[in-house]
Amino acid sequence: MRKIDKNFCAWMMAGVLAVGTLSGGWTAPAQVWAASGKKEEKQKTDEKAQEQQTEAAAEGTVRPSDYVLQPQESYSYADMGLSFQLPEELLKKMESKEVVMLPDAELTEDGSKLKYGQVSWSTMTEEQREAEVDKSGDGYAQWKEGLSRIGALGTYHKDLEKKLDELTGCTEHEKIGVSEDGDYIYYLSMNKDADKALTASLKKIETEITRMVSYNEEEMGEGDSVGSFTTEDINGEEYTEAVFQEADLTMVNVFATWCGPCVNEIPYLAELDEKMKDKGVQVIGIVMDAVKGTEKDEEGIKKAQILAEKTKAEYPFLLPDSGYMNGRLAYVQAFPETFFVDKNGNIVGETYSGSRSLEEWEEIVNTELEGLKTDQEKEDGEKK
Repeated sequence: MRKIDKNFCAWMMAGVLAVGTLSGGWTAPAQVWAASGKKEEKQKTDEKAQEQQTEAAAEGTVRPSDYVLQPQESYSYADMGLSFQLPEELLKKMESKEVVMLPDAELTEDGSKLKYGQVSWSTMTEEQREAEVDKSGDGYAQWKEGLSRIGALGTYHKDLEKKLDELTGCTEHEKIGVSEDGDYIYYLSMNKDADKALTASLKKIETEITRMVSYNEEEMGEGDSVGSFTTEDINGEEYTEAVFQEADLTMVNVFATWCGPCVNEIPYLAELDEKMKDKGVQVIGIVMDAVKGTEKDEEGIKKAQILAEKTKAEYPFLLPDSGYMNGRLAYVQAFPETFFVDKNGNIVGETYSGSRSLEEWEEIVNTELEGLKTDQEKEDGEKK
C-alpha cells in the first residue's frame, strides 16, 4: 500500500491519472502535480516558475478517454476495505474502450477515511472516445455526465444509504456486505436501463470485503515489497526484480511522457543517478504510458525512447510489469511519483509526489539513505 497525500488524495489505481477531482469536477493534471510538490519555505525561489509551468500546462485540450482506469484482472482498495476481480468479458470491453471504469470518492471532514468510495462502469460512444475537452473549465464534468452508466461497486457510510441513487447513478442496489464496525455498507448497483449483457457481466465480479484502513494508519504507508516480476525496458531488454540488487537503494520514478513536470526533471534524475552511484544509489524510471491495459503501447514506447535520447538519461526506463510491481504501481495518484526500494526488493522510506530540483532530490536521497542505515542497524541489533 502507499502513503496517501491528503493534499489531493486522488484515489487512483492501475497507474492511471484521473483527470477530474473525486467529486467529478475538472482539475488540470498540472495543477495536481504542482500542488503535490510544493514546500512552503524551500520553494519561494521556484514559485513563479512553477506557477508559469502550471498555467502553461493547463492550456489546451486533453482527451478524457485516454485517462480512464486501466483494465486489470484484480483490484484492491485498503481504504474501501474491498478487493475484487473482473470477469473476462468486462475486461475486453474496457480494453476496447467500449466501457470505461472511473473512480469517485469523498472523504470525512478530518480527511482520515472515506465517506464513500466507489468505481463505476459506463458505456462510451466513438464520439466520446475521440472527444477532447479544455484542461480548464467544466469540459470533463460534461463529458463524464454524457456517459451511459451501467453500474457501480462501492462502500458507503450507513448515513448515505438514502443517497445511493444519487451517488451511483443507478436505481437497483444489491447489498453485498458490511464493514467490521457496521458503519459502512457495500453495494453493487445497476442501471435498470443499461444493456442486459453488460449488467450481467458486472454481476460476475468477485468481491472480497477486508478491513477498512484509515489514512492515518501505518497500513496506508509504504508496502512490503515489489515482489517478483519480469518486464523489459523501452529498448526491449529484459529486467526482473534482480535489478534492485545492484544498489543499496533504488529511486523508482513513475512518470508519463506527456507529463510536463515529469519530463522537466528527468535531466536532474540522470545527473542524480551519476552523482549517487558511489553512495550505492541508482535511479529507475517506470513509463506508465508505455502500456495500454495489458498490451504494449508502441507510440508511448517511441516517445520514451526519444525522451531518453534528448535528456541523455542513461538509467533504465522500464515498462510496468503485468502485476504492477506487486500492486505498488496501482496506487500511483499523480505523475510524477517517486518511491524507494532496498536491495532486497522492500519498499522503504517515504513516497514523494511531484517534481523536484536536483538539489532537493539530493537532500531527499541522503535522508532516505540515513533512514535505511538506521533501520538496518536496528534490525542487526535485534538479531544479536
